[in-house]
Amino acid sequence: MKNGQALSDWTGIIGIGVIAIGLVVGSALTGWTAVPFSLLAAGLALLVFWGITHRQQVGSFLGLRSTQTNANILVSVAAMAVILVLINVVAVRYDARLDLTEGGLFTLSPQTQQLVQGLSRPVKVWVVTTAPDPNLREQLERYRRLNPSRFQFEFVDPNRNPLVAQRLQVTQSNTLVVESGESRQQLPQPPAPDLESNLTPILSKVVNRGEAVAYFVQGHGEASLEANGGTVSFAQAVGSLGREGYRAEPLNLVQAEIPEDADVLVLAGPQRPLFPGEVEKLQEYLANGGRVLLLIGPRVDAGLDPLLEEWGVVLADDIIVEASSVSQLLGTGPAVALVTSYGDHPITAPLAAQRLMTLFPLARSVETEAREGIQATPLLRTSPQSWGETSVDLENTPVQFDPDRDKPGPLTLGVALTRSLDNSEANAEQNAEQNDEQESKPREARFVVIGNVNFAVNGNLLQQGNQDLFLNTLNWLTEQTDQISIRPKSITNRRLTLTRQNLNWLVLGSTVLLPLLALGSGAALWWQRR
Repeated sequence: MKNGQALSDWTGIIGIGVIAIGLVVGSALTGWTAVPFSLLAAGLALLVFWGITHRQQVGSFLGLRSTQTNANILVSVAAMAVILVLINVVAVRYDARLDLTEGGLFTLSPQTQQLVQGLSRPVKVWVVTTAPDPNLREQLERYRRLNPSRFQFEFVDPNRNPLVAQRLQVTQSNTLVVESGESRQQLPQPPAPDLESNLTPILSKVVNRGEAVAYFVQGHGEASLEANGGTVSFAQAVGSLGREGYRAEPLNLVQAEIPEDADVLVLAGPQRPLFPGEVEKLQEYLANGGRVLLLIGPRVDAGLDPLLEEWGVVLADDIIVEASSVSQLLGTGPAVALVTSYGDHPITAPLAAQRLMTLFPLARSVETEAREGIQATPLLRTSPQSWGETSVDLENTPVQFDPDRDKPGPLTLGVALTRSLDNSEANAEQNAEQNDEQESKPREARFVVIGNVNFAVNGNLLQQGNQDLFLNTLNWLTEQTDQISIRPKSITNRRLTLTRQNLNWLVLGSTVLLPLLALGSGAALWWQRR
């Protein structure tokens, strides 16, 4: 009898030991096979046997106040542990992140999301480096999560894998290679915060198309395509086009015909009239399905009346004056037209969705007249507080709305026009081979007119949504619809520059004034309670 009582006393301790052994074996040694489960079952059986043979002691123990308190604590701890485990399981299965930065720097832009999610073929990014950057890996992981089946990346050490580096034709470390099929592009490894603005354009070029060509018409006082000291130029616009997959070239219509590889013509800010022969070349180019972007400021006669009359475009002889409270808040002045209202068009849809503002220094309004076969869509609308100032001498005349002469807002300062090509007779006569060739040609001519050019020049292009408007317009004209979006963000420079006087005041305030203020407050409180 005594031996049985002694055995029942030890079954509880033995049961706990067997359960502990089963947990160790299952989690660290053999895995959760039959052996650890058998040990757990045996240990649990021993504990149950001990509880049956010690019912009185167990009842007395459970009735203690301290036992109930400790049991409540144990249940609370176990419940918290279960909640934490469930949260981790949900976090692993459903990836969700919150970007609290001002510009959403850790969230991929709509352009990148649209591009990666719509990849038509697999893409792989090789990072050839001897010192992998974990921040760069995290950035690339954001790309991969958008489309795991089509986007992959891999870090390669050229010292350990020289054959891979040789196949990729990489001659130096810290190089990124974007590869899709037989198409491949290299770029120097950028800092992690600048990865998206450098990688996304290369990714689009590799996957979607080769290099498109945008010809800028020159010879009429237009701004240069290259930066030249402090003069006005399109250098930033040309750089943005390069990152978008375009090659910008100058074109003099007097000396040369419009090249066959011209994807789009840009007539940006002519200051003198074009010759009639140049206008005829533009008309013929559009008649054959060409694509033209016209940026023209106020009080300029570019000699384009025959072309504009054909398309039903009327350039008003005014200067848009902005008198809204937003203009006063930004301090831009009345001669800078602000646009927050956009037409229903693919060019401006991303701007409207993101509620981006566009700024147009010295702009003119643009109107349209109905023409058969031509569809016109307003793109940009000014605020109701704006008007079209018709006064010739603005410098010596008060800027004030005159209902007898000026045009009340809101005004349109940009339109997009399309005209379908009439090929019905040709299609009836051509055979199947000619039909295939015809399908490869543009099916419609596209023409965009904006009554301003200053929004696209250096210093203004990167303001608000100006760059997105300019690039979206070019991409719509060339039918690169996947490129129409909002571009990746860049880090805003938040550097605080202190003068010697500012630094002296800062030191004085932190070391003298603040301590004196604290002492004075304490003394005043003591005096009141004295």
